[in-house]
Amino acid sequence: MDSKPRSIHIDALRGLAVLLMVLVHAAATWEPPLSGETLVLGILVSAGGGLAAPLFVALLGWGLLQRQLSGKQRIWRAGWLFACQLVVNLSAPHLFEPWTPGVLSLMGLLILTETWWGQWWRQSSTPQRTLGAVAVLVLLFITLFETWQGPSNWEARVASASAVEWFGHLVLTGLYPFIPWAVFAAFGMTIASLQGEDHRTVLYRRVSGGGFLVSLVVLVDALRHQKTWALPTGDASLTFFPANTPFIIAALTGAALLWWIAERTEAFTFLSDLGRVSLTVYVLHFFPMTLFHSVDEVYSLSSTLTSLLVVGYTLGWMVLGTWLHRRVPHLTLEALMKRREPS
Repeated sequence: MDSKPRSIHIDALRGLAVLLMVLVHAAATWEPPLSGETLVLGILVSAGGGLAAPLFVALLGWGLLQRQLSGKQRIWRAGWLFACQLVVNLSAPHLFEPWTPGVLSLMGLLILTETWWGQWWRQSSTPQRTLGAVAVLVLLFITLFETWQGPSNWEARVASASAVEWFGHLVLTGLYPFIPWAVFAAFGMTIASLQGEDHRTVLYRRVSGGGFLVSLVVLVDALRHQKTWALPTGDASLTFFPANTPFIIAALTGAALLWWIAERTEAFTFLSDLGRVSLTVYVLHFFPMTLFHSVDEVYSLSSTLTSLLVVGYTLGWMVLGTWLHRRVPHLTLEALMKRREPS
C-alpha cells in the first residue's frame, strides 16, 4: 500500500479522463452527427478527444513521483499494462490489431524508463525549468523531423506486422508513441515536484496562458488560410495522430486548466470513485462497443437516438464504475494488480 494519503482531486481527474475516453470512443463507434442540435455533444467529444489521453499520461507522471518503485515492481506494473493493452486490442478488432501499441503500452514504457528520465525531476531544484527544457526539445524535434513520426493515417499507425514495426510504433510512429507523449508525463511529474499551492498555480497560469495564446494564433492562421483547424488524422493545423506541435500545446493548455480547476474546486469530486477504477473501466468499456458497434446501421437509428446512445453509454459507465469501486473493489484490475505486486 502507498504510504501517502490519496488526493481526492487526483482520483477525480482520473475519473474525468476515463469518462472522456468512453465518450470519445462511443462517438467514434456510433458516429452521431456532431452539429446542429448535437453541437454541444460535438464540442464535448472534440475536447474529450484532445484531453482524455494527455490527462491519463500526466496523471501517471504525477503518480510516479509519489513512490520509488523497485525494479520488480516496475516490471510487474508495466507488464500488467501491456497485458491489458493486449486485452483491449483483442476485444476491439474493429479498431486495433492484436499487437497495436496504445495508451496503456505507452504508460507501461514510461514506468519502465522512469528510473532514467524521472531523475531529472527528482534531482532538480527548478522542476519548471526542467519541464520547459524538455518541452522545447520535444516540440523542436517533432517540428523539424515531422516525417519521422509516420503518416497521418489510422491504418498505418495500428498495423504491427513485425517486432521492429511494433517497437517503432511504441517509440515514435504509433498512436501514442513515447516521443512526443512523454511530455505529458513530464508535466504531471512537474506538478508533483512543486511544493505549495502557490508554486503550482504559477505553473498552471504559465502553461494555460501561454498555450492559449499559441492556440489562438494557430486557429486564426487556419481561418485566414481556409485550412481545417483540427482533425484526428489528415491535413489540418492540429492533428492527434500524429500528435503535432499545435496539438501538444493545446493539450497541455487544457490539462493545466482542468488540473487547476480540480485542485481549487470540487467540480469533479463526484468522479473520484470512478477514478479509483479507471483502468478497469477503460479496459471493459470496449467489449460492449465491439458487440454492438454496428447497431446504429442495422436498425437505422436517427441522429437523435444515436446521440442518446453515445451519452447513455458514457453515463452508464460512470454509474457502473462508481458501483464497482463501492461494492466490489477487490475484483477490479487495480486490486488484482496490487494483490500480486512484488513488495
